[in-house]
Amino acid sequence: METKEQREYYIPMKKKKVPVKEKVYRAYVRPVRARQRAEQREKKCYVQGKRWKRVRCKEDCSKCPFAEKKEKVAGAPLSLDLLAEQGAEINAFIDMEADLIETEEREEQAKRLQSAIACLTERQQYLIREIYFNGKTQVEVSNALGVDKSAVSHGISRALMSLKKFLEKN
Repeated sequence: METKEQREYYIPMKKKKVPVKEKVYRAYVRPVRARQRAEQREKKCYVQGKRWKRVRCKEDCSKCPFAEKKEKVAGAPLSLDLLAEQGAEINAFIDMEADLIETEEREEQAKRLQSAIACLTERQQYLIREIYFNGKTQVEVSNALGVDKSAVSHGISRALMSLKKFLEKN
């Protein structure tokens, strides 16, 4: 019997067996085997298990009435298309047009906000960026700038007032 050190590992490449180390072999084989297992699982249908949970069928698919009909019924996950084919009335919960309009509005608001921030002084831009975009506290910003926390608070409130005025104008 050969030991682990004596065993040789090969990977098929261009119809030839190329000798490789065990690590390379395992790195190559692992995703291949995972894909094969996933394909085998997909062939199995779902059945009702204990406590009303759905589990994969462990029986021989050649004897399964669902597999013969090429259906994965018996608790298979249902798709919206399958429900529609069976005559179920499906109300669209997602209104794609409304989502698109909402996304465009958000992008427009973001551009307006960026242009408003660009009109602030460098110090005000720094305060807004650090507190609202980088999530720092006023104390952290005051320590970084070497000023009192009240100065940072006052600077933020002035920056927000300037932003509000700019956004109301435009």
